[in-house]
Amino acid sequence: MKEKDLVRRAKRVLSPALTHATDIEVVRGKGVYLYDKEGREYLDFASGIAVTAAGHCHPKVVAAAERQTESLIHACAGIVYYEQNIALAEKLKEITPEGLDMTFFGHSGSEAVEAALKLAKYVSGKKNVVAFQGSFHGRTLGALSVTFSKEKYREGYEPLVPGVYLAPYAYCYRCPKKRTSFKPKTDDSDFPDPDCCAMECLKELELVIKKVKDSGIAAMIIEPVQGEGGYIVPPKEFIQGVRELCDKNGIFLIFDEVQSGFGRTGKMFASEHFGVTPDIMALAKAIASGFPLSAAIGKEEIMKKWSPGAHGGTMSGNPVTCAASLATIDAIESEEMIKNAEKVGRHIKGVLLELKKEYDCVGDVRGLGLMLGVEFVKPNSKDPNPEIVKTILAECLKEGLIMISCGSDGQVIRIVPALNVTKDQADQALDILKRAINTASRPK
Repeated sequence: MKEKDLVRRAKRVLSPALTHATDIEVVRGKGVYLYDKEGREYLDFASGIAVTAAGHCHPKVVAAAERQTESLIHACAGIVYYEQNIALAEKLKEITPEGLDMTFFGHSGSEAVEAALKLAKYVSGKKNVVAFQGSFHGRTLGALSVTFSKEKYREGYEPLVPGVYLAPYAYCYRCPKKRTSFKPKTDDSDFPDPDCCAMECLKELELVIKKVKDSGIAAMIIEPVQGEGGYIVPPKEFIQGVRELCDKNGIFLIFDEVQSGFGRTGKMFASEHFGVTPDIMALAKAIASGFPLSAAIGKEEIMKKWSPGAHGGTMSGNPVTCAASLATIDAIESEEMIKNAEKVGRHIKGVLLELKKEYDCVGDVRGLGLMLGVEFVKPNSKDPNPEIVKTILAECLKEGLIMISCGSDGQVIRIVPALNVTKDQADQALDILKRAINTASRPK
Protein backbone atom coordinates (compact mmCIF):
# COMPACT_ATOMS: atom_id res chain seq x y z
CA MET A 1 0.00 0.00 0.00
CA LYS A 2 1.31 3.43 -0.98
CA GLU A 3 2.39 5.50 2.02
CA LYS A 4 0.13 8.47 2.67
CA ASP A 5 1.52 11.89 1.83
CA LEU A 6 1.38 13.47 5.29
CA VAL A 7 2.79 10.32 6.88
CA ARG A 8 5.71 10.35 4.45
CA ARG A 9 6.38 14.05 5.03
CA ALA A 10 6.06 13.68 8.80
CA LYS A 11 8.73 11.00 8.89
CA ARG A 12 11.16 13.43 7.29
CA VAL A 13 10.65 16.32 9.70
CA LEU A 14 8.98 15.17 12.94
CA SER A 15 10.79 13.41 15.76
CA PRO A 16 9.85 9.73 15.97
CA ALA A 17 9.61 10.15 19.75
CA LEU A 18 5.95 11.10 19.29
CA THR A 19 4.16 7.98 18.11
CA HIS A 20 0.92 7.90 16.13
CA ALA A 21 -1.99 5.59 16.96
CA THR A 22 -3.33 5.78 13.38
CA ASP A 23 -2.24 6.99 9.93
CA ILE A 24 -5.42 9.01 9.33
CA GLU A 25 -4.77 12.39 7.67
CA VAL A 26 -7.39 14.59 9.31
CA VAL A 27 -8.55 17.87 7.78
CA ARG A 28 -11.48 18.82 10.02
CA GLY A 29 -13.62 17.81 12.98
CA LYS A 30 -17.19 18.46 14.02
CA GLY A 31 -18.91 17.17 17.14
CA VAL A 32 -17.98 13.53 17.67
CA TYR A 33 -16.62 13.15 14.13
CA LEU A 34 -13.30 13.58 12.36
CA TYR A 35 -12.94 13.76 8.56
CA ASP A 36 -9.95 12.76 6.45
CA LYS A 37 -8.63 14.14 3.16
CA GLU A 38 -10.97 11.92 1.16
CA GLY A 39 -13.98 13.07 3.16
CA ARG A 40 -14.37 9.82 5.10
CA GLU A 41 -16.17 10.21 8.42
CA TYR A 42 -14.76 8.72 11.62
CA LEU A 43 -16.51 8.37 14.98
CA ASP A 44 -13.95 9.78 17.37
CA PHE A 45 -14.10 7.89 20.66
CA ALA A 46 -10.62 9.03 21.63
CA SER A 47 -11.42 12.78 21.70
CA GLY A 48 -7.80 13.77 21.30
CA ILE A 49 -7.06 11.78 24.48
CA ALA A 50 -10.07 13.09 26.44
CA VAL A 51 -9.56 16.70 25.34
CA THR A 52 -12.51 17.61 23.11
CA ALA A 53 -15.13 17.10 25.80
CA ALA A 54 -17.57 19.52 24.15
CA GLY A 55 -16.94 17.94 20.75
CA HIS A 56 -14.72 19.11 17.93
CA CYS A 57 -15.05 22.79 17.04
CA HIS A 58 -17.99 23.56 19.30
CA PRO A 59 -19.60 26.76 17.93
CA LYS A 60 -19.34 28.60 21.26
CA VAL A 61 -15.62 27.81 21.55
CA VAL A 62 -14.89 28.75 17.94
CA ALA A 63 -16.77 32.04 18.28
CA ALA A 64 -15.06 32.93 21.57
CA ALA A 65 -11.59 32.25 20.18
CA GLU A 66 -12.30 34.21 17.00
CA ARG A 67 -13.57 37.21 18.95
CA GLN A 68 -10.57 37.15 21.23
CA THR A 69 -8.01 36.99 18.40
CA GLU A 70 -9.51 40.21 17.02
CA SER A 71 -8.91 42.17 20.23
CA LEU A 72 -5.95 40.68 22.12
CA ILE A 73 -3.87 37.56 21.41
CA HIS A 74 -1.05 38.03 23.92
CA ALA A 75 0.14 40.59 26.41
CA CYS A 76 1.60 38.34 29.17
CA ALA A 77 -0.28 37.94 32.42
CA GLY A 78 2.99 38.66 34.20
CA ILE A 79 3.02 42.18 32.81
CA VAL A 80 -0.58 43.35 32.60
CA TYR A 81 -4.06 42.33 33.77
CA TYR A 82 -6.83 41.34 31.35
CA GLU A 83 -10.41 40.16 31.74
CA GLN A 84 -10.19 36.62 30.32
CA ASN A 85 -7.45 35.52 32.70
CA ILE A 86 -9.22 36.79 35.81
CA ALA A 87 -12.68 35.67 34.71
CA LEU A 88 -11.48 32.10 34.15
CA ALA A 89 -9.77 31.96 37.55
CA GLU A 90 -13.04 33.16 39.09
CA LYS A 91 -14.98 30.51 37.16
CA LEU A 92 -12.63 27.75 38.28
CA LYS A 93 -13.06 28.84 41.89
CA GLU A 94 -16.82 28.55 41.36
CA ILE A 95 -16.91 25.07 39.78
CA THR A 96 -14.11 23.24 41.60
CA PRO A 97 -14.63 21.69 45.06
CA GLU A 98 -15.18 24.27 47.77
CA GLY A 99 -11.94 25.57 49.22
CA LEU A 100 -9.92 25.54 46.01
CA ASP A 101 -9.69 29.28 45.53
CA MET A 102 -6.57 30.41 43.68
CA THR A 103 -5.14 29.39 40.31
CA PHE A 104 -1.81 29.33 38.51
CA PHE A 105 -2.20 28.80 34.76
CA GLY A 106 0.09 26.79 32.49
CA HIS A 107 -0.10 25.12 29.10
CA SER A 108 -0.22 21.35 29.61
CA GLY A 109 -1.04 18.67 32.14
CA SER A 110 2.65 18.17 32.84
CA GLU A 111 3.01 21.87 33.63
CA ALA A 112 0.04 21.77 36.00
CA VAL A 113 1.61 18.85 37.82
CA GLU A 114 5.00 20.59 37.95
CA ALA A 115 3.35 23.67 39.42
CA ALA A 116 1.46 21.60 42.00
CA LEU A 117 4.61 19.77 43.10
CA LYS A 118 6.64 22.97 43.28
CA LEU A 119 3.92 24.68 45.30
CA ALA A 120 3.71 21.82 47.80
CA LYS A 121 7.47 21.68 48.27
CA TYR A 122 7.89 25.44 48.50
CA VAL A 123 5.14 26.00 51.07
CA SER A 124 5.80 22.90 53.18
CA GLY A 125 9.57 23.20 53.17
CA LYS A 126 9.71 19.42 52.79
CA LYS A 127 11.61 17.48 50.15
CA ASN A 128 9.76 14.25 49.43
CA VAL A 129 6.68 13.17 47.48
CA VAL A 130 4.60 9.98 47.52
CA ALA A 131 3.23 8.73 44.19
CA PHE A 132 1.26 5.60 43.29
CA GLN A 133 1.75 2.52 41.15
CA GLY A 134 0.22 2.86 37.71
CA SER A 135 0.23 6.64 37.86
CA PHE A 136 0.67 8.93 34.88
CA HIS A 137 1.37 12.60 35.55
CA GLY A 138 3.30 13.74 32.47
CA ARG A 139 6.56 13.65 30.55
CA THR A 140 8.60 16.58 31.89
CA LEU A 141 11.25 15.52 34.39
CA GLY A 142 9.34 16.47 37.53
CA ALA A 143 6.05 14.99 36.34
CA LEU A 144 7.87 11.95 34.96
CA SER A 145 9.48 11.37 38.35
CA VAL A 146 6.03 10.62 39.79
CA THR A 147 4.87 8.61 36.75
CA PHE A 148 4.85 4.80 36.99
CA SER A 149 2.26 3.61 34.47
CA LYS A 150 4.82 2.26 32.00
CA GLU A 151 8.50 1.67 32.54
CA LYS A 152 9.33 2.83 29.00
CA TYR A 153 8.31 6.38 29.90
CA ARG A 154 11.17 6.53 32.42
CA GLU A 155 13.83 4.57 30.52
CA GLY A 156 16.83 6.62 29.47
CA TYR A 157 16.05 9.62 31.70
CA GLU A 158 17.44 8.52 35.05
CA PRO A 159 18.35 9.89 37.45
CA LEU A 160 15.03 11.63 37.79
CA VAL A 161 14.01 14.06 40.53
CA PRO A 162 14.94 12.40 43.85
CA GLY A 163 12.77 11.98 46.90
CA VAL A 164 9.85 10.16 45.25
CA TYR A 165 8.40 7.17 47.11
CA LEU A 166 5.98 4.67 45.60
CA ALA A 167 2.81 3.29 47.17
CA PRO A 168 0.22 0.80 45.84
CA TYR A 169 -2.91 2.02 44.08
CA ALA A 170 -6.15 0.14 44.71
CA TYR A 171 -6.31 -1.63 41.33
CA CYS A 172 -8.78 -4.20 42.56
CA TYR A 173 -9.01 -6.28 39.36
CA ARG A 174 -5.27 -6.83 39.70
CA CYS A 175 -5.06 -6.57 43.45
CA PRO A 176 -1.48 -5.83 44.59
CA LYS A 177 -2.11 -8.30 47.41
CA LYS A 178 -3.34 -10.98 44.98
CA ARG A 179 -6.79 -11.23 46.52
CA THR A 180 -8.52 -13.58 44.07
CA SER A 181 -11.82 -13.29 45.94
CA PHE A 182 -12.34 -9.70 44.78
CA LYS A 183 -15.56 -8.88 43.00
CA PRO A 184 -17.72 -5.76 42.65
CA LYS A 185 -20.77 -5.40 44.88
CA THR A 186 -22.94 -5.95 41.80
CA ASP A 187 -22.18 -6.43 38.13
CA ASP A 188 -23.07 -2.82 37.36
CA SER A 189 -21.43 -1.28 40.44
CA ASP A 190 -19.25 1.74 39.70
CA PHE A 191 -16.94 1.11 42.64
CA PRO A 192 -15.14 -2.03 43.89
CA ASP A 193 -16.34 -3.58 47.13
CA PRO A 194 -13.83 -2.90 49.94
CA ASP A 195 -15.54 -5.52 52.12
CA CYS A 196 -13.61 -8.12 50.12
CA CYS A 197 -10.34 -6.94 51.62
CA ALA A 198 -8.79 -5.20 54.60
CA MET A 199 -7.64 -2.21 52.49
CA GLU A 200 -4.04 -3.38 52.66
CA CYS A 201 -3.15 -0.66 50.15
CA LEU A 202 -3.77 1.95 52.83
CA LYS A 203 -1.79 -0.03 55.40
CA GLU A 204 1.14 -0.19 53.00
CA LEU A 205 0.81 3.55 52.37
CA GLU A 206 1.07 4.07 56.13
CA LEU A 207 4.34 2.11 56.12
CA VAL A 208 5.71 4.33 53.36
CA ILE A 209 4.78 7.42 55.39
CA LYS A 210 6.50 6.05 58.49
CA LYS A 211 9.61 5.26 56.47
CA VAL A 212 9.90 8.75 55.02
CA LYS A 213 8.28 10.89 57.71
CA ASP A 214 11.47 11.99 59.48
CA SER A 215 12.87 13.48 56.26
CA GLY A 216 9.54 15.13 55.46
CA ILE A 217 6.78 14.45 52.90
CA ALA A 218 5.59 17.53 51.06
CA ALA A 219 2.75 15.90 49.14
CA MET A 220 0.97 12.84 47.90
CA ILE A 221 -0.05 13.04 44.25
CA ILE A 222 -2.79 10.73 43.02
CA GLU A 223 -5.34 10.37 40.24
CA PRO A 224 -8.74 9.80 41.87
CA VAL A 225 -9.48 7.71 38.76
CA GLN A 226 -6.34 6.49 37.02
CA GLY A 227 -6.05 7.33 33.33
CA GLU A 228 -3.05 5.99 31.41
CA GLY A 229 -2.63 3.29 34.06
CA GLY A 230 -5.83 1.57 32.88
CA TYR A 231 -8.92 3.67 33.66
CA ILE A 232 -8.99 2.29 37.16
CA VAL A 233 -11.73 3.24 39.64
CA PRO A 234 -10.65 2.52 43.23
CA PRO A 235 -12.97 1.98 46.19
CA LYS A 236 -14.28 5.23 47.62
CA GLU A 237 -12.79 4.23 50.94
CA PHE A 238 -9.30 4.14 49.41
CA ILE A 239 -9.34 7.77 48.27
CA GLN A 240 -10.98 8.81 51.52
CA GLY A 241 -8.28 6.93 53.43
CA VAL A 242 -5.54 8.72 51.50
CA ARG A 243 -7.09 12.05 52.51
CA GLU A 244 -7.20 10.97 56.16
CA LEU A 245 -3.56 9.91 56.13
CA CYS A 246 -2.53 13.23 54.61
CA ASP A 247 -4.46 15.13 57.28
CA LYS A 248 -3.01 12.99 60.05
CA ASN A 249 0.57 13.48 58.90
CA GLY A 250 0.55 17.09 57.67
CA ILE A 251 0.93 16.20 54.00
CA PHE A 252 -0.55 18.15 51.10
CA LEU A 253 -2.88 16.07 48.91
CA ILE A 254 -2.62 16.73 45.17
CA PHE A 255 -5.30 15.38 42.84
CA ASP A 256 -4.33 14.99 39.21
CA GLU A 257 -7.62 15.53 37.38
CA VAL A 258 -5.97 16.30 34.05
CA GLN A 259 -7.90 13.49 32.36
CA SER A 260 -10.86 13.01 34.71
CA GLY A 261 -11.89 16.65 35.04
CA PHE A 262 -14.55 18.80 33.35
CA GLY A 263 -17.44 16.33 33.31
CA ARG A 264 -15.60 13.29 32.02
CA THR A 265 -16.75 11.02 34.89
CA GLY A 266 -20.36 12.21 35.01
CA LYS A 267 -19.53 14.90 37.57
CA MET A 268 -17.60 18.10 36.97
CA PHE A 269 -14.61 16.57 38.77
CA ALA A 270 -13.94 12.98 39.79
CA SER A 271 -13.17 14.05 43.34
CA GLU A 272 -16.90 14.65 43.81
CA HIS A 273 -17.59 10.91 43.52
CA PHE A 274 -15.40 10.31 46.57
CA GLY A 275 -16.47 13.26 48.71
CA VAL A 276 -12.84 14.34 49.01
CA THR A 277 -11.34 17.77 48.38
CA PRO A 278 -7.58 17.92 47.72
CA ASP A 279 -5.31 20.73 48.81
CA ILE A 280 -4.11 21.27 45.24
CA MET A 281 -5.59 20.07 41.95
CA ALA A 282 -3.96 19.81 38.51
CA LEU A 283 -6.23 20.45 35.51
CA ALA A 284 -5.73 20.43 31.73
CA LYS A 285 -6.93 18.44 28.68
CA ALA A 286 -10.66 19.31 28.39
CA ILE A 287 -10.22 22.71 30.06
CA ALA A 288 -10.16 24.59 26.71
CA SER A 289 -11.30 22.13 24.02
CA GLY A 290 -7.79 21.65 22.68
CA PHE A 291 -6.30 25.09 23.13
CA PRO A 292 -3.08 24.71 25.16
CA LEU A 293 -4.06 25.55 28.72
CA SER A 294 -3.74 24.03 32.17
CA ALA A 295 -4.23 25.09 35.75
CA ALA A 296 -2.97 24.28 39.21
CA ILE A 297 -5.65 25.39 41.64
CA GLY A 298 -5.20 25.29 45.40
CA LYS A 299 -6.41 26.44 48.75
CA GLU A 300 -5.92 30.14 49.37
CA GLU A 301 -3.88 29.65 52.52
CA ILE A 302 -1.41 27.54 50.54
CA MET A 303 -1.26 29.66 47.38
CA LYS A 304 -0.70 32.89 49.33
CA LYS A 305 2.53 31.43 50.74
CA TRP A 306 3.94 31.04 47.22
CA SER A 307 5.95 34.25 47.04
CA PRO A 308 6.01 36.52 43.96
CA GLY A 309 8.44 35.25 41.32
CA ALA A 310 8.64 31.75 42.82
CA HIS A 311 7.04 30.37 39.64
CA GLY A 312 6.20 31.86 36.27
CA GLY A 313 5.50 31.47 32.57
CA THR A 314 5.43 33.79 29.56
CA MET A 315 2.29 32.33 27.98
CA SER A 316 0.45 31.39 31.18
CA GLY A 317 -3.24 32.28 31.03
CA ASN A 318 -3.08 33.45 27.41
CA PRO A 319 -6.19 35.52 26.47
CA VAL A 320 -7.28 33.26 23.60
CA THR A 321 -6.90 30.03 25.57
CA CYS A 322 -8.76 31.52 28.53
CA ALA A 323 -11.59 32.70 26.29
CA ALA A 324 -11.82 29.22 24.78
CA SER A 325 -11.90 27.70 28.26
CA LEU A 326 -14.72 29.97 29.45
CA ALA A 327 -16.72 29.04 26.35
CA THR A 328 -15.99 25.34 26.87
CA ILE A 329 -17.23 25.43 30.46
CA ASP A 330 -20.29 27.41 29.39
CA ALA A 331 -21.12 24.82 26.73
CA ILE A 332 -20.68 21.93 29.17
CA GLU A 333 -22.92 23.58 31.75
CA SER A 334 -25.61 25.18 29.57
CA GLU A 335 -26.08 22.10 27.38
CA GLU A 336 -26.15 19.72 30.38
CA MET A 337 -23.33 17.63 28.99
CA ILE A 338 -22.41 16.20 32.39
CA LYS A 339 -25.89 14.78 32.82
CA ASN A 340 -25.62 13.33 29.31
CA ALA A 341 -22.21 11.85 30.09
CA GLU A 342 -23.64 10.02 33.09
CA LYS A 343 -26.70 8.78 31.16
CA VAL A 344 -24.98 7.69 27.95
CA GLY A 345 -21.99 6.38 29.89
CA ARG A 346 -24.33 4.21 31.95
CA HIS A 347 -25.84 2.84 28.74
CA ILE A 348 -22.44 2.09 27.19
CA LYS A 349 -21.24 0.39 30.35
CA GLY A 350 -24.33 -1.82 30.42
CA VAL A 351 -23.66 -3.00 26.86
CA LEU A 352 -19.99 -3.61 27.67
CA LEU A 353 -20.94 -5.74 30.67
CA GLU A 354 -23.07 -7.89 28.36
CA LEU A 355 -20.05 -8.28 26.07
CA LYS A 356 -18.04 -9.40 29.09
CA LYS A 357 -20.51 -12.26 29.62
CA GLU A 358 -20.24 -13.23 25.96
CA TYR A 359 -16.48 -13.05 25.40
CA ASP A 360 -13.94 -14.57 27.76
CA CYS A 361 -11.27 -12.23 26.39
CA VAL A 362 -13.05 -9.36 28.18
CA GLY A 363 -11.66 -9.49 31.69
CA ASP A 364 -13.04 -6.34 33.26
CA VAL A 365 -15.33 -3.41 32.48
CA ARG A 366 -15.01 -0.32 34.63
CA GLY A 367 -15.33 3.42 34.70
CA LEU A 368 -17.45 6.43 35.57
CA GLY A 369 -19.49 8.53 33.16
CA LEU A 370 -17.75 8.60 29.80
CA MET A 371 -14.39 7.56 31.20
CA LEU A 372 -14.74 3.83 30.54
CA GLY A 373 -12.17 1.06 30.23
CA VAL A 374 -12.40 -2.49 28.89
CA GLU A 375 -9.54 -4.75 29.99
CA PHE A 376 -8.66 -7.69 27.76
CA VAL A 377 -7.09 -10.92 28.97
CA LYS A 378 -5.73 -14.13 27.48
CA PRO A 379 -7.97 -17.24 27.41
CA ASN A 380 -8.58 -18.97 30.73
CA SER A 381 -6.44 -16.48 32.64
CA LYS A 382 -6.14 -12.87 33.78
CA ASP A 383 -2.89 -12.36 31.87
CA PRO A 384 -2.93 -9.04 29.98
CA ASN A 385 -3.71 -9.40 26.27
CA PRO A 386 -2.33 -6.36 24.41
CA GLU A 387 -2.20 -8.34 21.16
CA ILE A 388 -5.98 -8.69 20.92
CA VAL A 389 -6.36 -4.99 21.77
CA LYS A 390 -4.21 -4.04 18.78
CA THR A 391 -6.31 -6.25 16.53
CA ILE A 392 -9.59 -4.87 17.87
CA LEU A 393 -8.49 -1.26 17.45
CA ALA A 394 -7.37 -1.96 13.88
CA GLU A 395 -10.69 -3.64 13.04
CA CYS A 396 -12.60 -0.71 14.56
CA LEU A 397 -10.59 1.74 12.50
CA LYS A 398 -11.50 -0.12 9.31
CA GLU A 399 -15.15 0.61 10.11
CA GLY A 400 -14.54 4.26 10.96
CA LEU A 401 -14.25 4.12 14.76
CA ILE A 402 -11.24 5.68 16.47
CA MET A 403 -10.30 4.40 19.92
CA ILE A 404 -7.02 4.12 21.81
CA SER A 405 -5.52 1.88 24.45
CA CYS A 406 -4.03 2.34 27.90
CA GLY A 407 -2.84 0.17 30.77
CA SER A 408 0.63 -0.93 31.79
CA ASP A 409 0.72 -3.47 28.95
CA GLY A 410 -1.62 -1.71 26.55
CA GLN A 411 -4.32 -4.25 27.48
CA VAL A 412 -7.16 -1.76 28.05
CA ILE A 413 -9.32 0.00 25.48
CA ARG A 414 -10.51 3.37 26.72
CA ILE A 415 -13.84 4.81 25.64
CA VAL A 416 -13.84 8.61 25.87
CA PRO A 417 -16.20 10.24 23.35
CA ALA A 418 -17.35 13.84 23.60
CA LEU A 419 -19.66 14.45 26.54
CA ASN A 420 -22.51 15.35 24.17
CA VAL A 421 -22.36 12.04 22.30
CA THR A 422 -25.84 10.67 21.61
CA LYS A 423 -27.14 7.21 22.46
CA ASP A 424 -27.46 6.45 18.72
CA GLN A 425 -23.83 7.40 18.13
CA ALA A 426 -22.80 5.32 21.11
CA ASP A 427 -24.75 2.32 19.79
CA GLN A 428 -23.10 2.70 16.40
CA ALA A 429 -19.69 2.59 18.06
CA LEU A 430 -20.66 -0.36 20.25
CA ASP A 431 -21.86 -2.35 17.22
CA ILE A 432 -18.50 -1.77 15.55
CA LEU A 433 -16.65 -2.72 18.72
CA LYS A 434 -18.64 -5.91 19.11
CA ARG A 435 -17.88 -6.97 15.52
CA ALA A 436 -14.20 -6.20 16.09
CA ILE A 437 -14.08 -8.28 19.29
CA ASN A 438 -15.84 -11.12 17.50
CA THR A 439 -13.31 -11.00 14.66
CA ALA A 440 -10.30 -10.73 16.96
CA SER A 441 -11.40 -13.54 19.30
CA ARG A 442 -12.33 -15.94 16.51
CA PRO A 443 -10.02 -18.99 16.45
CA LYS A 444 -7.52 -18.87 13.60
